[in-house]
Amino acid sequence: MAKTFGPLHSDSASGTIADVLTFSQRASGNQCRYQKKQKDANSPAQNIQRVKFNLGLDLWTSMPSTEKNYWKIVESEGFVNI
Repeated sequence: MAKTFGPLHSDSASGTIADVLTFSQRASGNQCRYQKKQKDANSPAQNIQRVKFNLGLDLWTSMPSTEKNYWKIVESEGFVNI
């Protein structure tokens, strides 16, 4: 029987299992690390950014489709000429 030296008894493994363990290939070799849950920061500066983002989202969703199409064309050309 062949011996395996890689992660999860295989040659290689990559990805996340159950949002807890993350396997990856690095220059130093195979790696397995514990994936901690990220905190949802609730700082005053971040709350201001969230308000701005939601305002922009509300403005975009309320915009008529003809105006949305104009801005999509402008964005696809890579410049804004107002």
